[in-house]
Amino acid sequence: MEYRDQLKYIKSHQYEERRPERGRRRKKKRRQKAGRGRTGAFDSLLWLVQAAATVFFLASMAILGILPGAYMAGAGVLLIFLLLIVRSMQKRAAKSRNRRSSGKLLSLVTSVLLILVGFYGFKVNDALDKIAIGDERGGYGTEHALPVTSRPFNVYISGIDVYGDINQESRSDVNLIASVNPGTHKILLTTTPRDYYVRIPGVSGEERDKLTHAGNYGVDTSMATLEELYGTEIPFYIRVNFTSVEEIVDVMGGIDVESELSFTTSKAAGEIVEVKEGMNHFNGKQALAFVRERKALADGDNQRGKNQQALLSALIKKTVSPMIIFHANEMIGSVAGNADTNLSEAQIKSLIRMQVSQMKGWEIESVAAEGDGSGKQYCYSYQGGPLYVSVPDESSVEKIKKKMKLTLGE
Repeated sequence: MEYRDQLKYIKSHQYEERRPERGRRRKKKRRQKAGRGRTGAFDSLLWLVQAAATVFFLASMAILGILPGAYMAGAGVLLIFLLLIVRSMQKRAAKSRNRRSSGKLLSLVTSVLLILVGFYGFKVNDALDKIAIGDERGGYGTEHALPVTSRPFNVYISGIDVYGDINQESRSDVNLIASVNPGTHKILLTTTPRDYYVRIPGVSGEERDKLTHAGNYGVDTSMATLEELYGTEIPFYIRVNFTSVEEIVDVMGGIDVESELSFTTSKAAGEIVEVKEGMNHFNGKQALAFVRERKALADGDNQRGKNQQALLSALIKKTVSPMIIFHANEMIGSVAGNADTNLSEAQIKSLIRMQVSQMKGWEIESVAAEGDGSGKQYCYSYQGGPLYVSVPDESSVEKIKKKMKLTLGE
């Protein structure tokens, strides 16, 4: 074979050898083009986790039921929008081979937050279930039908003089009535001295006794006693003890309370506290000592009742502020087992939902029943001799009746 023929032969074989290699490269490029634009398995899994976390969060908030409908709809739209954004980022990253901008961090952070808040919602719902115990035995049968966000109502706030289990029957040292008008956003706080000399319906007949002793016969008996005294209906109660007061205040990071007087509490009140006239910042133990002290007060139980009103007013103002959302779980958890109410879960949630929706402050007015506490009288529940009591000042009682009717719009 001549040289020219050999050269042609070599070139033709070289071309044939290159042709399969070029074909393989073309196939590889086609596969790369076909694969480009597809999201990876990990990205898809992460997106599915985010979608599941979204459903979990929305279900949790729906069961909790404290967010207004507009808030729920807005949250749903925002979370779906986030899902679409993450999906779009994943697709763009797959096309450009830039995996750093695939939205992994956004998806992961969103999923974690939604899961945590979802569990938070279920925990709050469980705590509310423990607090709202339903009907008190022998009590009222129609209170749960009352639309508390549209109709005024009274609620009896009872503070029993024990620590620990709220189910203990005990004297009621705190006797407050909150007359609530959701339409005008006004609250009238009425305090009645624990030693008020009154009849206890269904118990003492025509004989009289100290108001505090009514608590020994149950919270419904205390409510009936105050209903008769003020000529009003009290469908609801909230009952707390020493433990719940301490823990609620501590969970809130302390409370700012305005005192009418300066005085020093005694060890018998649980803590020695230097109370100054004007604004004071108390922790849980200090707040409890402030509302328990009476021996250091010239007006005794009457002034103690005013101090209790001051603390309750401060608590109400703090609980209706937007910042309470960061303490809600701890606060509700702290009172579960240390407080109870016959308000239903649905009623409590509707009140919270109304407040979240409106974010409106409340106008709070405080009044105190007055009486003559200078003498002793025989009491139905005590046979050992006469006890110091506060004989009601009828003009004071009548004044409170009128204020209650005005607040309730009657």
